[in-house]
Amino acid sequence: MNRLPRFTALSLLAAAALGPLRAADESTPGYAEILKIDVHSHIFEDVPAINALFRRINVRTINVCVPGGDGHLATMDRIAFQLYGKHSELYPVTTTFDLLAREQLGYTADVITWLDRAFDRGAVAVKIWKEVGIEIKNSAGKFILPDDPLFDPVYAHLAKRGKPLHAHLAEPIDAWQPLDPNSAHHSYYSTNPQWHLYGKPEYPAHAAIIAARDNIMKKHPTLVVVGAHLGSLEHDLAGIAERLDRYPNFHIEVAARTRNLTRHPSEKVRALFRKYPDRIMYGVDAGWIPHRRDRPPTDAQRQGHVNSLELRYRADFDYYAGQGETTYSGRKTQALNLPRSVLEKFYHENAERVFQLKAAWERNR
Repeated sequence: MNRLPRFTALSLLAAAALGPLRAADESTPGYAEILKIDVHSHIFEDVPAINALFRRINVRTINVCVPGGDGHLATMDRIAFQLYGKHSELYPVTTTFDLLAREQLGYTADVITWLDRAFDRGAVAVKIWKEVGIEIKNSAGKFILPDDPLFDPVYAHLAKRGKPLHAHLAEPIDAWQPLDPNSAHHSYYSTNPQWHLYGKPEYPAHAAIIAARDNIMKKHPTLVVVGAHLGSLEHDLAGIAERLDRYPNFHIEVAARTRNLTRHPSEKVRALFRKYPDRIMYGVDAGWIPHRRDRPPTDAQRQGHVNSLELRYRADFDYYAGQGETTYSGRKTQALNLPRSVLEKFYHENAERVFQLKAAWERNR
């Protein structure tokens, strides 16, 4: 497998940025006019105000079950498919699988049976989370990386079934660096020290986990892999480009990483979108997970979540579709002014194709 040199990827991105920003026959779609498919949500309660928001601003979402190792798998599965059954046009399901029974005899066969049942009920993809790589260990006490042979039968089965693997593997590289108040992830790591790996040499390096993720695609070239959160390469646009070139079935989504994109030069981000318009999808990664709360949420808290969702969707659209200077997460940046054809692919067409959403929507009609 030939590897695209880094300087070549950068040169291609720079060249792509030189073209016209918008063709003469392309107009920017209105915010509510364009269908917005958020491929990365965690919504585990039927909240009328959320449903009404989605319908009013033309949002659909893929409801992602995760993680597979905290004991809540059955609860997530039940709620996700209940929502899909009631509002199939709003909440297609990405399932996940149990990691707690990984040492038991017949584990992979049981996982495949579980996944097939989920697919039979309409699941569109399978999620694997960062717990694989930096949390779960084998019987010898070593961290299990995502390309471990344990998972190969599962990946092979997904490829055979034509179901994408939605992979959040590794963390932002900031997790392996000292806490920095200027980092886009300072707030998260300062309040979630269990995921801040700086000074913890016993954990696999960022590069090792990314290499393991890439190795999945080498071993299973027909498997469609969607790299969550810019494939955990939000710091490295050239590295993203290299992998999109190297692995034709690799895609990325921007959930919870738009703020990272705003810190790159806008012309380089714009070039990435224009060079790979069929490979990048929209996402937010907003979670509403009452079953993990100590107390049931109040209606005021539900409405607060709705309000924050609407603000996020609007701010994202202003960045991707707007022109000139904009403010994102309190920082000034230049909007991307993406062509309408690119916006349509980014916001819904790629997701419809990769996750086969039209079939999922038709299922319950």
